[in-house]
Amino acid sequence: MASRTIKTSTPLEPYKQGETAIEGQKDIIKLSSNELPYPPSPLALQAFVDAQAYLSRYPDGSQLALRDAISKIHGISTSNIFAGNGSEEAIGLVIRSVLSPGDEMIISENSFKMAEIYASSVGAKITKCPERDFRVDVQAILAAITEDTKIVYLCSPNNPTGTYTRKTELFHLETQLPKDVILILDAAYAEFVGEPDYDSGLALFSPHGRVVVTRTFSKAYGLAAQRVGWAAAPDNIIDAVACIRTPFNTNTAAQNAATAAVLDQSYLKEMVARIQKTRDAFIEELRNLGLTVVPSQANFVLIIFSPHSTDVPALDAALKAHGILGRPASESAHEFRLSIGTDDEMAKTISVIRKWVQTPRKEQK
Repeated sequence: MASRTIKTSTPLEPYKQGETAIEGQKDIIKLSSNELPYPPSPLALQAFVDAQAYLSRYPDGSQLALRDAISKIHGISTSNIFAGNGSEEAIGLVIRSVLSPGDEMIISENSFKMAEIYASSVGAKITKCPERDFRVDVQAILAAITEDTKIVYLCSPNNPTGTYTRKTELFHLETQLPKDVILILDAAYAEFVGEPDYDSGLALFSPHGRVVVTRTFSKAYGLAAQRVGWAAAPDNIIDAVACIRTPFNTNTAAQNAATAAVLDQSYLKEMVARIQKTRDAFIEELRNLGLTVVPSQANFVLIIFSPHSTDVPALDAALKAHGILGRPASESAHEFRLSIGTDDEMAKTISVIRKWVQTPRKEQK
């Protein structure tokens, strides 16, 4: 059956953040924002502390040390890297530097909401393409392209599904796009993928090409509080972004911590392995309870309930009653997302969910 393309033209709405508190409770388990539940690299912590010696000075606007470190690890020229206040800002800078009123950006039905907000804010049109089995449908994206299309934006792994786009699919998409269309690949959760047929998009990157890859230190590196991310962008995008990027958009502590973190790859691999092990065990536990869980390659899982059921608010209430914050998926009333916490946090969470599943719905309060 041919894929449908759903076009939307909705007014701007603010981004809805994951909840951070439960009224009347102090000690909560926060599984609502896909953060790392462990501290960042000790080297990053020390670099953060060392930044206190420079508090009276502006940050390095060129971000040179951080860009050099990223270049060393990922093999991208320093001149094709820029950092942002989270990868969110990097995405926004690229979108704002490319799109004009009336231009079109194509996205998959599950995507980072801020990309839509940035595109809408400059008067661009947004085309959403439906997915197949919670996976990005590359053919639907290609079929949706029009003469107004200027950007295709794709998340892999995607949020809130946790599914990824295979390397062969990415390569096919890039080769079939019209030459003047920019391909933004949001790889915020790339570090958590353990599949051999995955690529964040860096294999497609060229200084003279049209692929932009964004990455973040907020997830696997555990630096969410510092709000620092980066993009690998072609020469023409780098030049365009430079015209609108604020002079000091990443602070000194963030740059220092991120520089140390990216160079400490052994610590990163240790944290990723812990999350992957906990994630896979948690998914198995959920499925053993008869729940439907989307296969995830990120640091979160998505539980699917029957359409029109009241299971999502009921589960949300049951978890909150025990001090656990998850996140109902904003685009669907029958999907519920849980970040992966520590083993102890997930053990408590599965215990609450088990009791909820085993209690007849009419008895649940």
